[in-house]
Order: sequence, then structure tokens, then C-alpha cells
Amino acid sequence: MGQRIVGIGIDMIEIPRIAKALQRRGFAARIFTEAEQTYLQGKPVESWAARFAAKEAVMKALGCGWQKGISFRHISVTNDTMGKPQVTLLAEARRWALAKGIDELLISLSHSKGHAVAQAVALREEEPPCES
Repeated sequence: MGQRIVGIGIDMIEIPRIAKALQRRGFAARIFTEAEQTYLQGKPVESWAARFAAKEAVMKALGCGWQKGISFRHISVTNDTMGKPQVTLLAEARRWALAKGIDELLISLSHSKGHAVAQAVALREEEPPCES
């Protein structure tokens, strides 16, 4: 048994757009979980933008967008102990993924001077073949 790709998403955002948005009152709290805000505090705007793009990419990989009651705060992008980005789904995003059989999300983040990009891959455990 292995895993099967059931969704893929990519998103690219202009870093100056996120820099401007972060100046608006309440933007960070509407988009980022408390854990993300704590991690990102003091980090350059590129890091904030990459995580914003990651949330969009995850929604695309899940195949739901905002239509199913999923908000940006239902997707948390943190780092493991080695610094690798990882996704945790909360509330409606978690329920949606479980209903679709998605049991793992892989994510990759990158940025240049002007843009941040993220790609997400949704995986599902393959069913064992039927034996007759």
C-alpha cells in the first residue's frame, strides 16, 4: 500500500500586497492562527507572505476554497523541529479533509524579492487491492 495524490494546489502572492495588508488593523488576526502569529513575530514580510500563499495552496489542494465554511485560520502552517513547513488542519478544514479521505498534506514554500509561492499536495492512503 502507498499513498495517492488526490489534490494539488499552488499560489503566488506579491510580497508588497501582504506588507500593505499587514498594516491594516485586524488583518493578521483574521488570517493567521495564534501559533503562526507567534512564530512570524519579528520575521520579514516574506515569511508572512509565504504562509498566506500556503493557506491558499492548501485550499486548492483540498478542493474546497472558501465555499465549505473553511477560513484561513482553519489552516495552520508551522515548522517541524528541523524547520520543514507543515500543515495542521483545524475545524471545518479538518472535517473536509477527513470526509475526502485526505490523511496527509505536503507543503513547500519559497520567495524572491517580489513574490512568495507555495505548493501543497493532498495525499490519501491507497486502498489495498481486492483479493479473490
